[in-house]
Amino acid sequence: MPRNYLLFSKVDSISKKVYKQSLKFPQIHQYSIGDQMRRSSLSVVLNIVEGGARKSVKEKLHFKNIAFGSLKETKYLVFFAKEIDLIIKKDFDEILSEINELAAILYTLIYKNKE
Repeated sequence: MPRNYLLFSKVDSISKKVYKQSLKFPQIHQYSIGDQMRRSSLSVVLNIVEGGARKSVKEKLHFKNIAFGSLKETKYLVFFAKEIDLIIKKDFDEILSEINELAAILYTLIYKNKE
């Protein structure tokens, strides 16, 4: 199985979990933090997909960098949502663990300049 598929499946899983979690927020938070969480989590997966379609290593790296930034934004929003009691500890721990695992993978791919 190609490494890119494994990266995609991890990113896809996290994006879906964060997206679904944000849909559980009370109505008052749906168009503020909920919307931002959905957009940032989708940005991670969409930049991995778009970067994977690029031909040059430089372009692929550029999109991985953008995805990494969006992942960091998503991570902060998950922390924020937990702090204001929008996410329960069990869900928070699961999502945070996956985000940290993906962040380590992306960091390695970006800063060790691997394909």
